[in-house]
Amino acid sequence: MLPLHYARITRTMISLIMLGYAAYSDAKSREVDDVVWLLLCVLTAPFILLELAALDDYFLKAYVISIHIAFTLGLSVSAFNLMGEADFLALSCIGLVTIPTRVSPLGLFPSISVLTNSLLLSCAFPLSLLFQNLKLIFKGEEPFKNIEAGKLTKFLALFTLKTVTREEYLSKKDFYSLAERTVNDKRYLTIKLGIDTVQEQISSPIVWVSPHIPFVTVLAIGYLTHIFLGSLLEIILIALNLL
Repeated sequence: MLPLHYARITRTMISLIMLGYAAYSDAKSREVDDVVWLLLCVLTAPFILLELAALDDYFLKAYVISIHIAFTLGLSVSAFNLMGEADFLALSCIGLVTIPTRVSPLGLFPSISVLTNSLLLSCAFPLSLLFQNLKLIFKGEEPFKNIEAGKLTKFLALFTLKTVTREEYLSKKDFYSLAERTVNDKRYLTIKLGIDTVQEQISSPIVWVSPHIPFVTVLAIGYLTHIFLGSLLEIILIALNLL
């Protein structure tokens, strides 16, 4: 029989390879083939069963709870159109293939650890958008020209939206949601949660869009950090003497 240590290493390596491919596919096209998730579960299943057979009740219950959390959160967020099908499948599969090994508040539930890691890492996206928008403004461009929006809306737009050419938006609709609407020949910014599938007629050569975060990619990085570092939130709380 394969030693438990090697089973854990093999499961982890398979997961990293499959999630790595999924991350690449998501970053490149915002799509991940369902076969990737099927292969991930099938290839890791023998090693997961081997590890589960050796788990005590404490960790086994934690594993079941972690899976339940992954499915429930993924399904709930998908229902509100806050993430796509691939994101839901990624989170669910991570819950299935990640077995708790750490006795800590978040490390005991891998799906929560991976998700919080991913959310913390995704904070880089608003900062990146802010940098891009401020760069345009400092160059003397006027991204809010001919746009109807209040000061608060414009402030939020700096962190959540960006401008692209009409041609880029039309050729990359999987990467963006349109973040403006035209009413009586006036353009209004629209900031909303979720992926907007409503199509507006575009007349301006430059449009405001909401970039779709490649969340499968972020989840894959969150999984990688969980494997090698554990929960980033726990590390931060410990550093601040809050845990």
